[in-house]
Amino acid sequence: MSRLAALFGRFRRGDAESREKVLLQRMAGLEDRIERLSARLEDAASHLAQRAHPLHFHQSAYLGDHTALAMLHARHMLFVDTRGTDIAPHLIMNGIWETAYTTLFQRLIRPNDLVLDIGANHGVYAVLAAAAGARVAAFEPNPRLCELMRRSASVNGFSDRLSVYEAAVGDVDGEVHLAFDNAWPGGGHVVEAGSQQAGVSCRVLPLDAFFSDPGITVDVIKMDVEGTEGRALMGMRGLLARSPRVRIMMEFAPVMLNGHGVGPAVVVGILRELGFRFWEIGSDSGLTQLEPETLARASDDSVRNILVARQDP
Repeated sequence: MSRLAALFGRFRRGDAESREKVLLQRMAGLEDRIERLSARLEDAASHLAQRAHPLHFHQSAYLGDHTALAMLHARHMLFVDTRGTDIAPHLIMNGIWETAYTTLFQRLIRPNDLVLDIGANHGVYAVLAAAAGARVAAFEPNPRLCELMRRSASVNGFSDRLSVYEAAVGDVDGEVHLAFDNAWPGGGHVVEAGSQQAGVSCRVLPLDAFFSDPGITVDVIKMDVEGTEGRALMGMRGLLARSPRVRIMMEFAPVMLNGHGVGPAVVVGILRELGFRFWEIGSDSGLTQLEPETLARASDDSVRNILVARQDP
């Protein structure tokens, strides 16, 4: 009996060792399958994250007559002139423009703010501000771009809070010539009335006269007017003085400012007298404080985008 028991014991040990070996093999195979499944899940998660990004669903449609309907940030419909080679391709293909600056701009907006978009072009900033619940006054001297902006306001349901004014903003009320090329509408600029350059006549108005009601204050201003920023500031000193929390996002290009007779030193002087400080807007939407003396002395052909505010933004 003892010999028989020992024999069966060896069989049982052999069976256990065999089962353990099979089990280990299966576990090794299972670990490999889990690793492969994990890799596939990571790929799927990456794919879904890309698909979930709003830009993945960007759509645009050509409507004829040099007009396309794009989706700004994949959320807001925007009519675009397809002849442009500066801004239009980015809006039509990607639904974005100046991402670093629009990101900062959107952070500044609060519902019911009064926002001015000066040099509105297609209305990217104006539409984003209206979508955030702000009241928007967009100033643009190009009649074609004004027409498109009004259509964009209407189709998005923003007509009650986004007003478009076909005019340039300056220091005196009058009329000038807007020179522009349909292939580069972002480069439209004002020249003396009667100029033979391709373009149209347009009205210039000072904002102090336009917003003559002393009870009106402004919260955010975006301004890009190809070198006439100084003249625009001269015409809105009163409005800025009575708007304690206003923040201004503006282009600062010394050569262009000098070309329109109100150079960097004057621009910086106007803003400093009103208690403003200066920050440069980085490509990551970050802000770097600037010394006003440095800006005032600038004379190169650089183009900076700056934020001007009385308080830390």
